[in-house]
Amino acid sequence: MSEQPLLEITDLRVTFDLEGRRLTAVDGAQFSVARNETAVLAGESGSGKTITALAISRLLPPNAAISSGSIRFNGHDILRMSQEELTGMRGKEIAYIFQEPVSFLNPVFTIGDQIAETIVLHQRVAPQQARRQAAQLLEQVRIPDPQRVLASYPHQLSGGMNQRAFIAMSLACQPRLLVADEPTTSLDVTIEREILDLLMELKKSLGFSLLFITHNLAIARKISDRVIIMFQGKVVDQGATDTVFRCPRHHHTRELIQAYEKIGKL
Repeated sequence: MSEQPLLEITDLRVTFDLEGRRLTAVDGAQFSVARNETAVLAGESGSGKTITALAISRLLPPNAAISSGSIRFNGHDILRMSQEELTGMRGKEIAYIFQEPVSFLNPVFTIGDQIAETIVLHQRVAPQQARRQAAQLLEQVRIPDPQRVLASYPHQLSGGMNQRAFIAMSLACQPRLLVADEPTTSLDVTIEREILDLLMELKKSLGFSLLFITHNLAIARKISDRVIIMFQGKVVDQGATDTVFRCPRHHHTRELIQAYEKIGKL
């Protein structure tokens, strides 16, 4: 018997209410993420990737709704969870990192305060212990001077350093699933490579599953065990990475691959 997936999404439909009009942003998406797997959700901007990712923890905007389908995580039905259950799961079981970390970091609190707050909230440890754990987490994400960064505010750090700090905060409670939504898009290519290498090393050492969202097929091919292609709100192709790149089933997947091959990126 095959092992139950950590995350299983079935026939997911997400709609937006736009002044009385209903817009379908995700249309029947279906895929799963296995335990310890790196799955990449790829596609062009506007294809529904981020909305799908936010739906996993029911973090959708107020004018969006999950109109049908199911989301099961570690055997639990996300759509039947109470707000209290969701609050306990977010950050502890499922964590996120985003494209612009400074937009999600509080500018009036230090990096150390923000990481320690996450630890205190979910682990119920004393603030002093949380602070020590925060320093260890910064070391784990290869920040060379963790004490300085602990005392720094987000605006005092570079984009790459803020992203490392945000990764440390996301991993503070050792989540089962890390959702990384375009985490390297705003970084230069050198820092991008460092962040990707860091994520893969952390995944290997800590044993979490990774759902990585990107429009960049070169990244998808490099890091994924399995790739899922979205187009116009639908999952149009998915499978083992080598299989999808070698034998794409949908015309949009073929067009994306051909475009990347044409510019020498694959």
